[in-house]
Parts: sequence; structure tokens; C-alpha cells
Amino acid sequence: MQIDYSIIVPVYNSVESLGQIFVGVKTLMEELGKSYELIFVEDHGRSESWQELLRIRATDPEHIRIIRLAKNFGQNGATLCGIDQAAGDRVITIDDDLQVMPAEISKLIAFQNEFETDVIYGIFPAQKNAWLRRVGSKGMKRIFGGRDGKAPIGSSFRLINSHIVSQLKNHSQDHLFINQVITWYTQDIRQIEVEHNPRMEGQSGYSLWSLILLSLRLMIYYTSIPIKIMIFLSICTAVGIVGLIFYYIYYQMEHGGMVDLFMITVLLSMAIISASISVFGVYINRIYSARVKRPNYSIKIKL
Repeated sequence: MQIDYSIIVPVYNSVESLGQIFVGVKTLMEELGKSYELIFVEDHGRSESWQELLRIRATDPEHIRIIRLAKNFGQNGATLCGIDQAAGDRVITIDDDLQVMPAEISKLIAFQNEFETDVIYGIFPAQKNAWLRRVGSKGMKRIFGGRDGKAPIGSSFRLINSHIVSQLKNHSQDHLFINQVITWYTQDIRQIEVEHNPRMEGQSGYSLWSLILLSLRLMIYYTSIPIKIMIFLSICTAVGIVGLIFYYIYYQMEHGGMVDLFMITVLLSMAIISASISVFGVYINRIYSARVKRPNYSIKIKL
């Protein structure tokens, strides 16, 4: 039987919200008259989450599939796992925190039916987020939007058409960041605003520090920005060294003093070389990671 939609929910430490997600998706799909599968991917969090998923699946095994990962791979890895397991014509991803209610899925479906867009993101009102996160998010979107034809980076609430899903399944890369890779395969990406609610339980899995680390990984794995920065700094430093040499030559001629210009030049050159080696080391490590092909996820249980 052909399935119209695969709805993927990465789960980490949520319990109370899972039943509401199931009921909301089931109600909506029955109203739309669409066939569906609901895939929960439990990202090795609290055992209570997995127990709740087992309970929910028992009520409707025909539509619910549950997967437990062998360790915590993060939201992106859990979502990729769900995409790889999806059998539907289109894939919809939604978080487990009910900040976006399942009823909002209808907006994505209606938009895709009207415009036949490859990817639709549900975006949230800016004022809902802390100002520092907004600034960081805008900065990252500016960086990646400029690199990929102004295609929007979007959010974790999205509808992905079948041919893009196929590309994601066949894209072999560790540290695969879904939204960024999507922009490599299409620019037919649209956004619609959806209602954004407070978290039902717990706190966001992304602390400020983890978001900073994520941003750094994205720049290292998907851009040449660090190398470009190093090139710029190296050029500026080289120009500064040349200017310093001329200055000290002038100083010696005017004052007759003896300055160890050679030692200063050697030290600055060593600083440039050391910084350059550190950047090259990052990219060598990236080549190594790609070579060993570290998995994005590992499945422990699949029901």
C-alpha cells in the first residue's frame, strides 16, 4: 500500500507530549483522508520516553513505527534515521516538544498542494526567541543563504518532497546537516509562518554553548570561511610585517639605534605558520572523518 506522508518525530526525554502528537497527527490525517505513517525516533534519552512510545504503538501498530537509537546522536541524526526509514511519498518532520502543534501540518500540506514546492519550512515569529538566539540564527542564515542562492535555511518543521528525500537518503556524508544539504539539491524552497507555542515539558536540548559549537561545526564542515579568514589575516599580517620592516629601517637611519628586526620577523612568521597549520589541521581531520565514514546514527531497536 502506498503511503502519502511519513511524519517523523525525533524524541529526546519527552513523555507527556508524545500521546498528544499521535492523536493530533491521527486526527489531521483522517480529516484530510491521507494515508500516513508516524515514525518516532527515540534518541537514547530517558527510558520513560521509550516506554511511552511502546504504549502508544500498541494502540495503533498499523500507523506507528518506533525506533530507538543505540546512543544519543542529536536531533539531526535522529531525523536522518527517520528519513532513511520513511516509506511515504512525502516526509514531514516535527519536534517532540509541541511548540508546533500537529494541526499546523495542514498548512505545509496545503501550501505544497498549491505550489508543488520541493521543500516547505514552517517558520516562527521572531519575537518568540531570545534576542541572542535570533542574532545568531540570522547570522548563520546570512552566511549560508549567501552561499546557496539566497535559499532559506528554514527550521526543523518541514515538508520534503519525494525526490529530495531520495537525495538525502543517498547522500553519503558524516555530520550531514539536513537543511544545508537540501539547498545543494534545490532552490525551490518556500517558507510559511506557523503558530509557535511554549515548550510543554523540559527545556531545549540546545544550550547556548551547544548552539555555538553547532555553528562552528557548520562553518567548518560546509564552508571555506575559516580558510578565507586565515588567508585574510595572513595577508594583513604579512603587510604589517613589511611595514614594520620599513619602519625599523627608517628608525635606525634616523636614530642610529640597533633593533633586532630579524627576531621580530621570525616570531611573527612563526605565528602565521602556526595559525595556518591549525586551520589545515581542522580540514585534514574533516578528510579523515569522511574517510572513516562515522555513522550519523545507529539503530538499537526498530518496531
